[in-house]
Amino acid sequence: MAVVKWDPFRDLLSIQDRMNKLFEQTLSRSRVEEGIAASTWAPAVDIYETPETIVMKAELPGLTREDIEIQIRDNTLTLKGERRFAKDVQEENFLRIERAYGAFQRSFTLPATVQQENIRAVFRDGVLELTLPKAEGPRPKKIAIEVR
Repeated sequence: MAVVKWDPFRDLLSIQDRMNKLFEQTLSRSRVEEGIAASTWAPAVDIYETPETIVMKAELPGLTREDIEIQIRDNTLTLKGERRFAKDVQEENFLRIERAYGAFQRSFTLPATVQQENIRAVFRDGVLELTLPKAEGPRPKKIAIEVR
């Protein structure tokens, strides 16, 4: 049998995550039961790194390019937008409303190695993909070892 070291902080973080999810679920249910209400929401974002770039993908279903705004200020990238409630269906015809509507804003601190002037954004199939190219930095130099 393997001996596993107990980390009390890991358990505390797990409990905190569970409590946060419980409160979020409870609050979102109560808002839905109250009727149609604009609420704050935040799109899910994946960020990964390649040797040349940092790539950010944000899920923004139901939005158009005009609903999204991207700003960069002081090494902070801000993603703003709004998902509007559909006006083509009357409120009393809804049986359930689970999607969040309203404005959102997410901010991300950019590393100093990002070339801010060359950031590219593509919006396709409800996913916004930002490509942040890295600046060419000093490359590691390989030093040959002499044998004497």
